[in-house]
Amino acid sequence: MVEGSASSGQLKRKLEELVSYLVRDNVIFDGTVLLTGTCIIPPDDFTLQDGDRVEIEIEGIGVLSNPVQAQVAVATP
Repeated sequence: MVEGSASSGQLKRKLEELVSYLVRDNVIFDGTVLLTGTCIIPPDDFTLQDGDRVEIEIEGIGVLSNPVQAQVAVATP
């Protein structure tokens, strides 16, 4: 398990700069969300496995939970 917390104050680029890249080549609609990732870095030997779950919680909003599923190879004719 890798756990940690981060704030937007730790981002290398300021919000205004990130938004300027977003609006430069994209139409922005009401409700658009800019996802930045985090500065939480797992150890080098960390690998997600089938059945793992990635969860991100934002206080006052809720939890986003994504299950990890192994890719199934599809045979090509």
